[in-house]
Amino acid sequence: VLIIVMSVMNGFRTELINKIVGFNAHITVKPYENKINIEDLTKTKINFIAKNLILSNSGEAIILNKKNSKGIILRGYSKKDFANLKMINNDTFIGNKKNLIKNNISIGKELSFSLNLKIGDKITIMSSSGIETLIGNLPKQKTFVISSLFESGLADFDNNIAFINLDTLDEFFNLDNNDRNLEIYL
Repeated sequence: VLIIVMSVMNGFRTELINKIVGFNAHITVKPYENKINIEDLTKTKINFIAKNLILSNSGEAIILNKKNSKGIILRGYSKKDFANLKMINNDTFIGNKKNLIKNNISIGKELSFSLNLKIGDKITIMSSSGIETLIGNLPKQKTFVISSLFESGLADFDNNIAFINLDTLDEFFNLDNNDRNLEIYL
């Protein structure tokens, strides 16, 4: 009985680690003083250990949908890099992998179930950063079209994270190109 329980737990541990690493990069490097330049890194020996070098960024936002609202984390990737993510290249992905353009969003299947959304629906997202007006600072709002649904295998990720275009994310959160993180997949 002990051997069977240990085998099941080891299998569960391996599966859980694979799902977490499949959703997040193995290494994330944040810029502090200088912008991270991928072209400079490809000239180094990092290509011997890295399968993918991807620029990304993220921010916290709120989805506003009819009667529902929900806090989420938006992750930004370029259209090309999004199609290369391990989690996107599986059989459970629904939609076009190369369609992460200006006002498109990819959400998790759990989030689509909880908010009753499907591909083609429009949702409004409110940014945590704002626009300075005469009456004070107002949060930015933008409408996105759901272009795809992903499933990571972990309900917490699928319910709380969405993907948008990196340039759109930078503009939406008032971020600079110099603030982009480097994700390294080994």
